[in-house]
Amino acid sequence: MGFGTNIMKSLMFIFNGIVWVLGLVLFVVGIVVLIEGENWNDIIDNKTVPVSVLLIVVGLVIAIVGFLGCFGAMKQNTSMLLIYAVILGVIILVQLVAGILAFIFSDEAQDYLQEGLTKGLEDYGKSDNTLVDDEESVWTTGIDWMQENMECCGIEGAQDWSRNSNLATWWISTTGGDHIVDTPDSCCRIADGADTWTDGCGTGAATGIAPTVYNTGCYQEGKDWIKTYSMIMGICGIGFLFFEFICVFLAFFLRKRAQY
Repeated sequence: MGFGTNIMKSLMFIFNGIVWVLGLVLFVVGIVVLIEGENWNDIIDNKTVPVSVLLIVVGLVIAIVGFLGCFGAMKQNTSMLLIYAVILGVIILVQLVAGILAFIFSDEAQDYLQEGLTKGLEDYGKSDNTLVDDEESVWTTGIDWMQENMECCGIEGAQDWSRNSNLATWWISTTGGDHIVDTPDSCCRIADGADTWTDGCGTGAATGIAPTVYNTGCYQEGKDWIKTYSMIMGICGIGFLFFEFICVFLAFFLRKRAQY
C-alpha cells in the first residue's frame, strides 16, 4: 500500500467524520423546525413540514452511510466504496433540492402567514365543529401559541384585537364575548417567577400601548422566525456539499487504488 493511499485513507476518515457530524446537525435542525412549527403549521399552510422532514431523512441517512464509508475505506472494499459514493451522490442532489426549497419556502410562507393570521383573528375563539364541543380550533391554538412563545400580539400589534380594527370578528361579537378593547390572555407578558399569565390580564389592553401585553405584531415575529430557520435549513442543505463532494472523490480514488 503506497504512501499516497494512506494519506487518502486518513483524509477519508477525517472528512467522513465531518460529514457524519453534519448529518447529525441536519437531523437535529429538521427535528427542531418540525417540532416548533407543529403548533402553528395551520397558520402557514404546513410549509415547514416538507423541508424539515427532508432534512431529517437526509441527516439520518448521512449518519448511517458514514459508517459504510469508514468501513469501506478501512478494508478498501471496492463494492462498499462504490455504494457509499453513489448514495452520497444521491444525497448531494437531495440536499441541493432541500436547500433550494428552504429559500423558496421562505417567500411562500410569508404570504401564507399573512393570510393565516388574518383567518386566525377572524375565527379566534370559535370551537372547531369537527372536534369535541367547545374544544379550541386550530386557529385559536395556533394564535395563542404564537402570541405566547413569540411574544407578540395580533397581526401588526395588540390594537388588532379591538372593535375599532374589526379584524377579530368573532372575538368582538356578542357571541364571541363582546370584547371592545380586550386582547386574549396569550398576549400578556408573564411576570417574573410566574409560569403563565393571569386570567383576564388582557382586559382593556387592545390599545397598542398597554405595558401588560406584547405590542409587537405576530406577522413580524413570524416572518423573522421563518427567515431565520429558512436560512439555517438552506445553509445546512447547500453549505455542507463541499465536504460531501470531497468524500465522493476520495471514495472513487480509494476504490481505483484498491483495484490494482
